[in-house]
Amino acid sequence: MLIDIITGTPLYVWLILALLVYRGVKRLYPRDVHLRAFVILPLLFLFLAGHRLATLDYTHAMLVGLVGGLVVGALLTVMLRPQDRLSYAGGDSAHVEGEWHTLAMVLALFAALYAQNAGLAVNPALANNVPFMLAVNAVIGIATGFSTARAVAYLLKVKRLANAGESASR
Repeated sequence: MLIDIITGTPLYVWLILALLVYRGVKRLYPRDVHLRAFVILPLLFLFLAGHRLATLDYTHAMLVGLVGGLVVGALLTVMLRPQDRLSYAGGDSAHVEGEWHTLAMVLALFAALYAQNAGLAVNPALANNVPFMLAVNAVIGIATGFSTARAVAYLLKVKRLANAGESASR
């Protein structure tokens, strides 16, 4: 049955996975990033989470999992402090050391969405299965909460460093 699910998955899903892995692997290495790039992934994740709420039949477990995951993801950002690996590169850019967070979060989000979509396609009754909906949406929430909180932390640090640089040059 698992083979049938995997082979029945449309090609574009595998292309999306390949693109996400490629982007995640690129982030393993140091790079200069335009500030706009910090918000692209969180906006995508927020859109996907909102899309789940809008298109699937609402269940309490879905909302609890998503909101709980958002909180856990934000707390992970506080604990891991990814902004410590960021420095201001001048203008609208920042230098970010290599990190594994992005790859982990995009793979977690992809796996959760894949499991949810495949599971519901095979067995629509899973929409009312509390443990399934809670777990899958918690993972979606963690990935979304982490990426959003990380973007906020990055942007706040760049703003603080830019302001400190302006103050020092006066």
